[in-house]
Amino acid sequence: LGDGRTLNKRELHVEAIRCEPQFSTAYVNLGICLSGSETIRLADGRTLGKRELYVEAIRWDPKSAAAYSRLGKCLGESETIQLGDGRTLRKRELLSEAIRCKSQ
Repeated sequence: LGDGRTLNKRELHVEAIRCEPQFSTAYVNLGICLSGSETIRLADGRTLGKRELYVEAIRWDPKSAAAYSRLGKCLGESETIQLGDGRTLRKRELLSEAIRCKSQ
């Protein structure tokens, strides 16, 4: 970086979120970098896992097909997850939402 720091891929995504907290794609990309149960600490102090990162991405971009799809792939068939807007969705509904967003 211009300030002399060298960052790996994860650190770059964390830095992108620090600079622009509403940058949905950075949350998705950071989630992709994590393994199933791994978490990461953001610059604002929050510690999030894959699912929380994808929920945060949807919060900032409710039309993010990638975030819905990736979140859906994290869930088992009978699991649900609550989104920031209050909706509780199952895997099938998340994947349907991804298709709907992609087709718009």
